[in-house]
Amino acid sequence: MTPSFRTTPSATALRRDISVLGLIAYLTLTGSAWAASGAAQQFQQWADDHWVSRQVSLAELGFVRPTVLTGSDKQSEIYLPVPAGVPLADATLQFNAKYLRADGGRTSMTLAVDGYPVAARSLTEAQGDASQSVGIDGLPRAGGFVRFGITWSSIVSELMCTDQRAPGNSLQVAPDSRFSYRYDRNAIKTLTTAWSALPPAPVLLVAAGALAPASYDTAWRVGVTLERAGKRVQLRALPAVGDTVNLSKLNVPASLRSIPAFAALASGEAQHHIKNDAERGALIALGNQGPLRADLVVNDQALQDGLRKSLDALNTEIKASAPDAAAAYTAWQASASPLLGQLPGKDQVQLSALAGNPVIAVAGDAGAKVAGLFGNLWRPVAQGKALTINAATAPEKGDATVLLSQFGGTAGTLDVIARADRSATFDIGALGADGSLPTEIVFDVSAAPNTGGEAPVASIFLNDFLLGAEHLRADGRPQRISAVIPRYALAARNEIRIAFLRQPTQLRCHDQPTAFPVSLLPSSHLRLKKIAAGNDFVGMAGRYAGDSSVLVPAGWLNSSATSLPLVIRLADAAGVSPERAALQLAKAGEEAKPEHAFLAFDTALADVKPAVTARNGSLVLTAEAKEPVLSLNGLDRVATVEVVTAAGETGILYRTVGQAAPTLDQPFRLTHGNVAVLGDGGPVSQLDTNDPTGSKLAKEGNPQSLWESHMTLWLVIMGVVAFVLIAARVAQVRRRKAGGEGH
Repeated sequence: MTPSFRTTPSATALRRDISVLGLIAYLTLTGSAWAASGAAQQFQQWADDHWVSRQVSLAELGFVRPTVLTGSDKQSEIYLPVPAGVPLADATLQFNAKYLRADGGRTSMTLAVDGYPVAARSLTEAQGDASQSVGIDGLPRAGGFVRFGITWSSIVSELMCTDQRAPGNSLQVAPDSRFSYRYDRNAIKTLTTAWSALPPAPVLLVAAGALAPASYDTAWRVGVTLERAGKRVQLRALPAVGDTVNLSKLNVPASLRSIPAFAALASGEAQHHIKNDAERGALIALGNQGPLRADLVVNDQALQDGLRKSLDALNTEIKASAPDAAAAYTAWQASASPLLGQLPGKDQVQLSALAGNPVIAVAGDAGAKVAGLFGNLWRPVAQGKALTINAATAPEKGDATVLLSQFGGTAGTLDVIARADRSATFDIGALGADGSLPTEIVFDVSAAPNTGGEAPVASIFLNDFLLGAEHLRADGRPQRISAVIPRYALAARNEIRIAFLRQPTQLRCHDQPTAFPVSLLPSSHLRLKKIAAGNDFVGMAGRYAGDSSVLVPAGWLNSSATSLPLVIRLADAAGVSPERAALQLAKAGEEAKPEHAFLAFDTALADVKPAVTARNGSLVLTAEAKEPVLSLNGLDRVATVEVVTAAGETGILYRTVGQAAPTLDQPFRLTHGNVAVLGDGGPVSQLDTNDPTGSKLAKEGNPQSLWESHMTLWLVIMGVVAFVLIAARVAQVRRRKAGGEGH
């Protein structure tokens, strides 16, 4: 029998193995504890952080092209929006600019904040970079703006009395200059302040899936109100499980990646497929760092249920994977998202917060009244955190006069060296419900003379059309100037601008030009006249001032994320009133019969005879001709809008030509004509099928007086009258002679 031997580990080896196993267990336990405490710290940090960060570029404020300053002394002011009356922190403007200095001389640049110089540079190279970072104080601004001033000075010679202008010297301010700041969200105490704190492109959040008709109605009204306040609304629907979201710019904190929902979002894929409610909750929790940041919400029961379900599912995951963070998560949710559980009452609007970001929460049935409240007239009165709106409409206009001060701060005094401008924007639909259109612009002004006793010239513009100009009486006394508004200059939305120009006077060649005041008085106004509304886009804007309808297919409620931006953009362009219009849903397979002036989207209408046929990528325009004047196939991302008559009512009909609708991501205007073709970005063509050659427009736009326009006819008539008088006189003389000879 062969003996068997069993090898036993030595005591030293046994102790070594036990130590290794203990170290592994320790690292595993401490790693899990570190991950849990890291997640808890992250939620605690979010709960303690009350700061909201904002960053806005000049391009987002409308300066899409470089601003160029030239001349011996040129000034420009840029108004940077901030929350009204709220202290700022870490406010900085990254001023990006470059300069050219071909003519030499003494060249300098001065930057100012609210009228106080904060930086100055002498520029000596032929060309170079003028960029710099400008710190801005954190004092609250009651007006909601930081005034950033740029002064460009370029003088060629100090001793020679010659033309000192330097056309080769210029400063070019880049649109990517960025203004950034922070503010404490607890300082936002009223809805008025919350509105002023909205970014240039605020996000309007609605519930996932099919919206209730009332919520859809509220969303488009709030969107149009934002557009008319100069905002570029971004509409987002809460995604449903199974939807795909863009995570290309998402950065998930490393401390949260031990939680499965956050780990799935941090996978690095640009297009992420949402697998469960916990992932949706993680997107909501990331707030401003994620794609579901919200500035306004349509706060209906569906949105409340979606938010609650998502955040509760995330809470369940946290309890399972990082139990030490559960309490911190619950505390953060209570402090950072008070919107949950705050279902508003009828016609109510509230100031709340979601994931740490202040939000304006609008009840699902309050759209029309909220649109009235946040219009120019009543917005400053929204001094509360939760308001029930019983009524918020513009007062009835008693006569045919509308003050320009209703459309913005045009009144005031300007110091003018060479040129200064003031402007105001108005919608025809806001002027009144009786079909009146503006026919005259009236400015009451007063001006001081310059050093040489010379007066400025005032030029009146409407939509960049020069309507009139006049040399002012420079004695400081009020003076009234006016300009008639031709029909062709009107649009659904209009900009009035008055420009004051002076010729700087220097009694001696080395005297410095000095600014002298010009005042715009509060009595400046528009004069209206009731005119038969034409069957064109301007006529429709007048009709929309009264009762009107917005017709959308009922199926569009199932695709609010794609359909609502189109409704908002086109309703704004056409001049539909978000206060007066009613939403009407069109059922598939049925012809809608509008009862008022209407704006219809891809809807079959009763008794309609359009001039444009658009379907399946084919576009045919017949106008007044029997044969088509335009016929195309294979179009996509194109749409048409046309003024049509249906069931005895006149309105605008929008139709998608191809498989996909165009992307209307920029504001635009429907101006002349009754047919427009839309591509990505707005109208690519507008025409009037009732006046295809423009002869009617040419006739109506004739600036000549009745006497001047019919000069030839008047001369012929006068010649005939003179000939008749002369002939009668000759006949009379002959009769007298004949009578004398008879005696």
